[in-house]
Parts: sequence; structure tokens; C-alpha cells
Amino acid sequence: MSAYQHYDFLALDRPLDEDRRAQLRALSSRARITANSFTNEYHWGDFRGDPVKLMRTHFDVFAHFTEWGTRQIMIAAPGAALRSRDIEPYLLTDTAHFTTGGGRTVISLTSYDDEGAEFVEFPAGLAGIAPVRAELLGGDWRLLYLAWLLSVQDGDDLDDEETEPPVPTGLGDLSAPLHAVAEFLRIDPDLLAVAAQASPPLPTGAGQGKAMSRWIEDLPAVEKNRLLGLVADGEAARARSRMLQAFQESARGAPVVVEGTRTVGELWAAAGEQRARREREEVARQADRERLCRQEEAAARAARLDDLAGRRDQAWQEVEDRITTTRPDEYDRAVALLTDLYALAEREGEQLAFDRPLRELRDRHRRKSGLQRRMDEAGLGR
Repeated sequence: MSAYQHYDFLALDRPLDEDRRAQLRALSSRARITANSFTNEYHWGDFRGDPVKLMRTHFDVFAHFTEWGTRQIMIAAPGAALRSRDIEPYLLTDTAHFTTGGGRTVISLTSYDDEGAEFVEFPAGLAGIAPVRAELLGGDWRLLYLAWLLSVQDGDDLDDEETEPPVPTGLGDLSAPLHAVAEFLRIDPDLLAVAAQASPPLPTGAGQGKAMSRWIEDLPAVEKNRLLGLVADGEAARARSRMLQAFQESARGAPVVVEGTRTVGELWAAAGEQRARREREEVARQADRERLCRQEEAAARAARLDDLAGRRDQAWQEVEDRITTTRPDEYDRAVALLTDLYALAEREGEQLAFDRPLRELRDRHRRKSGLQRRMDEAGLGR
């Protein structure tokens, strides 16, 4: 039995040299391998490599998509950039967890949806997802909170009485990459909306930029030299991460983080209420749209009948001309025009004046079974 899978790896900090590309080629003869990526699709069999090990040695971002409903994202970085004490409160389950090894930390987020699985191609490449790594390394914990929500949604390993971790700023205003992550992992939008209610808004960009500039000016020369050395060694991403984290931890740049107070059960209950309210509002909006559509259709039909009232004889002749063509599409147009003529007669109390020419028309064309059937279906009886 065939089973579609898609594997997508990206190397962001350092390109893959020839030796590493050769190692990857040994794992797959069909994969697309470049200086910074490894991409493969499987319709039979499975990937021979270990994605976690490859994230520790070769890559920084990974996505896995399967026909049977499993979706996975992994993000890797030097352990100094993703410290266990910072990320551990958010990554507590098999669904959302992290591992360390070889000086690297690997975050793994997995969405399971076996019941809703259906065959579709990989919904999006890593281009839209990969920037979340830079956001995370810059001290933006929103991805981590999304990871915790994924565990809440999975529901297997978190008790209803467990309290949420610290709530980061900006959950109600996700970046495009975070939106892509939430969509890819199928995070419940109502659960996310409820969680965002306790999240402070993001600080304005202008104020943040000025604070960062002043902070950089005050950095000791030793630290500036250390950061420049990382950049010179090809570790620009690591230097940026270290700098942004230090800035966030400083008194002037400390991020606004709200201590979590809600429990898993409370969030789910609130999400249920949010979902019910949203569905009621959507039903009301749909009813309004349908009512407006009916009003527009009624107005258009009234205008059409007003126009038809001044050309009844021409309309009957047009019906006859269309029928004479014996083309099915012209039959449809003729019947539509007859329906309007009937509605006009009914509106003006002249049904008898309509019934007589209709009977004559049906009798003249009694051998045209397709036409007769169309008129029967339109309620234009004998």
C-alpha cells in the first residue's frame, strides 16, 4: 500500500559542505539536496535517516507531513541559544518536547489527526515556517506557548488542573511565520483566541529600536568583540541570538510576560464557549447574507418582470424561436423566459391569459420530450 510522506530539512546557520551532502545522498538517491536543504517525498517505503540526529549535526529547521495525518516541526539551535530552563515549562509532553545532545537543543512539535487524515500534497514548504527560529532565538516565546497549546489540544499528557506557563506578549498578533506554524500544526483557533486574551500587546517597533540602540552603545567592548568574533566565524545567527536574549533580560528591554494563572480545563471550557459563540455569530451572518441575497434576487426579478410587461408578445415569439433551434441550452433559456412570463401573469392576476398560449405551445411541440420534461420540472403544467 502506498503512503505519501514529505520530508523537508533546512540548514540556516551554515551551508552543507560536500562531505555532509555526500552523507545525505547515502540516505536517499532521490532526494533534492542543495547547499542548505534536503527535500524528499515518499509514496512507498520510509526515510532511512534519523531526523533528530540530523538536526543535531546538519540542519536547523525540519518539517514532516504524512498522508495519514501526522505533521511535525523541529527546530534546532546551539544549547546556549535555547536554554533548558527557558523552554522547559512549555515543552512537557510527547506532542511538544525537546532533547539535548552534541551541544544542540532540538525542539519537536507533532500534530496527530488520524481521523481527519486524507490524501493531500505537502501544504507548504518550510519557507513560511523557517523564520520562527530567528524569532525564538531572539527571545520571542510565542512559538513555545503555541507548543504548549498543542499539548493541551492533544490532551493525553496534561491534567485539567495544570496551570499554563508564562504567557508571552503578542499572542493576539502573531507574525506570518507563527500563523504558518499554527495552521500547519492545526492548533485550535478558538483555543488560541482564548489564550491570547491574557497576552499583553507587542511593544511598538520605534520604542524597541531606540532602546536596543542605546543598549548596544553601552555594551562593554569585551562583549562587542566577542559578538563580532562569532560573526567572523560564520556564527552570525548565534551572535544575534545571544545579543537579543541579553537585551531582553536587561532592565530596559525586559519583555512583558504575564504569569500563567489559567488551568488546562479552564482554557478548554473558555475555548468551547468561544467556539459556540463564533458559530452562532457565523449562523447569524449567514442568515443575513441569505436574506440580503433573497432581497437582491427579488428586486432583480421585479425589475425583470417590469421590463417583460412591456414586451409580452415579443417574449412569446422569443420562446418560440429558441425552441425551434432544438438545442438543449436554448430549451433551458426558453423555459426560463416562460417561467418569468408565468410569474408576471401571476403578479397581475392574468393566469388564464398565460395558460392558453402555454397549452398551445406545449401541444405544438409535444414530440420534443426534452423540452416537455424541462417545462414539467419548472412547474409549467399542461
